[in-house]
Amino acid sequence: MDYSDVVLGGYAVRRLRARTASTLIEIGRDRFTRSDLAHVDCFNFFAAARLSDVVNRELQVKDTRDLFENIPPAALALRGVGTICYAVLGALFELKRLGSPSPLQKWCEHHLEKDEHLVTIQTLKEAARKTQRKRKER
Repeated sequence: MDYSDVVLGGYAVRRLRARTASTLIEIGRDRFTRSDLAHVDCFNFFAAARLSDVVNRELQVKDTRDLFENIPPAALALRGVGTICYAVLGALFELKRLGSPSPLQKWCEHHLEKDEHLVTIQTLKEAARKTQRKRKER
């Protein structure tokens, strides 16, 4: 990207370069920048930051591989984690070469029980909400 000091000013250019190079998302010890995500055509930076916040607050994972192998998709069916956050997670799996050729689908299939079938994230989130309502009613 053309960061012209003459046009944008030195301060703005330094800030833009720092932001581009800074960590946007953390999954345990793994760190990803905007540039990393751009390599897999992921430009949902707000959702990436949200995912990072939720994963680090709610889940105890060592890294992206640990999340892929040990955390089922239902564990992320939390308030504020939408379909786009799951798409970003799929991009992270792709960056780490986990579950190729369709990492998000492979992750979901990896965590299915014998009698379960694959459902959309929206269906998963609706089921989680119903379960939460039932717990509150008790």
